[in-house]
Amino acid sequence: MKDYDVIVIGGGINGLTVSAYLAKAGLSVGVFEARGQCGAHCDTIELGRPGFLHNIHATWLATAYAPAMEELDLPGLGFELRGTDITYAKPFLDGKNLLHAMDVSLTASNWARISERDASTQSKALEFNALNMEEMLEVNRRFWYGPPSEDTLARMYRLLDSFLGYQGYDLTGSDLLKMTGFEVLDLLFESDEVKTTTASCGWIGGLPPIHRLIGALAAVFMAGIGGPMGVHNSRGGSHALTHALVKATAQAGGEIWTTCPVEKILVENGRAVGIRLSADALMPGEEIRAKTIVSNISAAPTFLHLLDEEVVGPEITNRIKSFHYDEQVLFGVYYSLKGDIEFASAEWDPGIQRCMMGYLGGETIDDMRRHNINLVSGVIDDDIMGNWFVPTRADPTQAPEGCHTAFIWVDVPPHPRRWQGQTIKGGLDAWPDLAGPLADATTDRIEEYAPGFKDLILERFVMTPLDQVRNNPSSVTGNIMGGSVTPEQFYLNRPVPGVITSGASRSFLPGLYLSNSIHPMGATWLATGYLAACEVAEDTGCRDQDWWTARPWDWFVEHMFDVPMNLGVSPKWLSDESSGGSN
Repeated sequence: MKDYDVIVIGGGINGLTVSAYLAKAGLSVGVFEARGQCGAHCDTIELGRPGFLHNIHATWLATAYAPAMEELDLPGLGFELRGTDITYAKPFLDGKNLLHAMDVSLTASNWARISERDASTQSKALEFNALNMEEMLEVNRRFWYGPPSEDTLARMYRLLDSFLGYQGYDLTGSDLLKMTGFEVLDLLFESDEVKTTTASCGWIGGLPPIHRLIGALAAVFMAGIGGPMGVHNSRGGSHALTHALVKATAQAGGEIWTTCPVEKILVENGRAVGIRLSADALMPGEEIRAKTIVSNISAAPTFLHLLDEEVVGPEITNRIKSFHYDEQVLFGVYYSLKGDIEFASAEWDPGIQRCMMGYLGGETIDDMRRHNINLVSGVIDDDIMGNWFVPTRADPTQAPEGCHTAFIWVDVPPHPRRWQGQTIKGGLDAWPDLAGPLADATTDRIEEYAPGFKDLILERFVMTPLDQVRNNPSSVTGNIMGGSVTPEQFYLNRPVPGVITSGASRSFLPGLYLSNSIHPMGATWLATGYLAACEVAEDTGCRDQDWWTARPWDWFVEHMFDVPMNLGVSPKWLSDESSGGSN
């Protein structure tokens, strides 16, 4: 088999981002994927009845922020974003709800009905954003799409200093980031509705509020968003993103080899020089060489399985063994429905019926704090809470006419020790027995917020952490971020000290780069793939391209109101009387 300039191990969306960029830059690229198709964490499938498409992992797509939208022309390759004008919503059992809307005035009016003070806090945050828009965008570009650096941190601290001063607090950015997310929310807001909604929104982004630094960062970032958010689904489901990246790779001359699990990274004279495929690959035991290897599988499999310990060394081996995956693990329940969910709180503000994603449960911030403590202690909380999705409100092509799909993600410990007062044994292997009872409890919980929900259910499917591991072994314990995002595994320390020696992706082993388990985290904004592609291109002398000039956030800023909205929302909820008016 021929050699390549670049081999990418793993055809997930960030690995495909690497391959598409580097192939377009003129390098010969081969992608080797273990499964029969690419995009294990960005998949859309029929789980049961024909015509009901379920996004079994990535759903709330943040790709609008990515330079790849322009540089790889993802819309031109069939990636058509779809959204709802209410971008996030949280119902409450007392009949209220809290909304984030594309229209800042709708967010403001909804919040003011809950708390005038909290609405004022957010209004001041929006004023600050408007006054400092260019600096805010640049800090976000550098932080989320640039290599970790002390200079970027210092610039962020200065911006936070200004934000806190504008809000009237005698605190510095450094003071703020020493807090947990819960402490920041208690500082900024008074109402449980605003606190819990803001906490949940950062949590689904991979930044749990229980932690210092990352929880604080999520809290202050989400607190400042009162209007447009670059999160959508896509026509035909999330897998359209995978399809577009496969097309981008192939059109640029890259080659993708599926059913080709990699058994070993070849090392000669202290440098990564190729790969060897496993015995059950399409080409059993084949060795393929390349000048550069990019691993898009997560840190533990890369350094503990694909490389020999004498190559990695005892110090980094021990650090990688301590790299943990036990947070950001999800239990999913997926539903095929004969109609749309109707939340009881729609009587209070019907805007919630024009939202494709939100959170339910966690009525108070103390409830969420307890849930987070239980989570890191190996306990499944008895008070079910999680992120709900109705993708068909944004894209009706994902279900037969008049029908919908929906699902809920509940954060769980991958090796649960206790639930409902009962001791659980078996770790990951306990999930087959837990799946049914926990899915029943989760379904009951949705019914509390949306009476009549159970009557809509045609089929139900469950995806446990064990199922995620079986679907994608790189997803250790079922983790969705390429390894837990915790303070000791974040930014300059990601994945662990000593693995990355320069930039964001260059490993200690010459010739080996990473596009998984690096800063910021694996997600649909394609940042880890973009960073790896940039650094490989810099090191191989092909970064200077006329087409490779887009900046993060720019596509979203230019096109945020061009994305079709509410295509699957019932006309009942599109009247002028509903918050947000008609679309």
